[in-house]
Amino acid sequence: MKNKLIIFDFLRTIYNPDEENFIADALSVLKELRRENKVVLYTSREGDKNRKDKLEELQLNSLFDEVFLVENKNKETLQELGIGYEKENIFVVGDRIKGEIKLGNQNGFTTVWFRQGKYKNELPNNNDEKPDYRIESLTDLLQLKN
Repeated sequence: MKNKLIIFDFLRTIYNPDEENFIADALSVLKELRRENKVVLYTSREGDKNRKDKLEELQLNSLFDEVFLVENKNKETLQELGIGYEKENIFVVGDRIKGEIKLGNQNGFTTVWFRQGKYKNELPNNNDEKPDYRIESLTDLLQLKN
C-alpha cells in the first residue's frame, strides 16, 4: 500500500490487553506502513479511565503519525479522520466487525478485519459489517495492493 491513510484500532488489533503486550508483528508492520502512508491510531477512552496513560506508557506517539483518543467511536468521529483523503485511499483495520469495520463501511472506507483473538468468531449480520479484506496476521496488510 502506498499513499494511504491507514486507521488502526488499538485493543486486540495493535495491543493485547489480556496479555499486556503488542500483537505479533505489530511494531514492524507499523514501521513498514509508515514509510509511504499516514498511519493513525483510533481508540476510545470509553470504559477505560487509564487509556491515555497506557498509550503514553507504550510510547505510541512514536509508532503513529497521530493518535486519536475519542470519547466513543462512532461514524462521525471516524469520518473526521478521513478529511483530506479520497475514500478509496482510507483503510480501517480492526478486530471487531460490529465496531471498526461497521463504522468504516458506513463511511465508505476500505475495511480490513483482523480476524484473531476474542472476536474472531464474530460474524457479519448485514452489509455494514462485511469487511473488504480479512487477515489473520498483521503482516498480511503489507500484501494488500490497493
